[in-house]
Amino acid sequence: MNAIIFHGSAPHATVDKFWYQNIAQSLTDSGITAVVVDLPKLDQESLTETLIRINEMNLVIDEDTILIGHSAGTNIIFALLENISIQAKSVYLIAGYSQPNGMRHTTLKNSYDWNKIKNNSKEFYIINSFNDPFNCDEKQGKILFDHLGGTLILRNDGHFTKKNQPLLKLLLKQYT
Repeated sequence: MNAIIFHGSAPHATVDKFWYQNIAQSLTDSGITAVVVDLPKLDQESLTETLIRINEMNLVIDEDTILIGHSAGTNIIFALLENISIQAKSVYLIAGYSQPNGMRHTTLKNSYDWNKIKNNSKEFYIINSFNDPFNCDEKQGKILFDHLGGTLILRNDGHFTKKNQPLLKLLLKQYT
């Protein structure tokens, strides 16, 4: 089993910020290969350029893959799931969004093939916050849930930037 973690908009969210490395280490300690994808120009270059960078990394996405995205990283997961032909094990969308939220995001597409995205993961966990300062809030979470189903969890945890993210560790407990 492997896990791929996509951070949010750079330069504010890099591989060493927030909870990304802690979760990756927890997964690795339990025998799951985990990588935090370093995208230093995320939301500063086009989505096409970002996807080219990701393709050059030769990441393996298969039926044993857990995809974890935070903020703009969730948009990367949507783009990847639209372009694969295999069903990932599970997807975690933390502070995800699919509608404009008042910020400039090059990763956000005007529309998505929700049926294809939904069919390319066995399970979706959507985690949003009522008090998200970047408008990746419960409304965005509900939109994602309406498109993808799965499990919707709504909290009062801001933008989920705490280094130790106990909620995510609890959800990933099923794999560790």
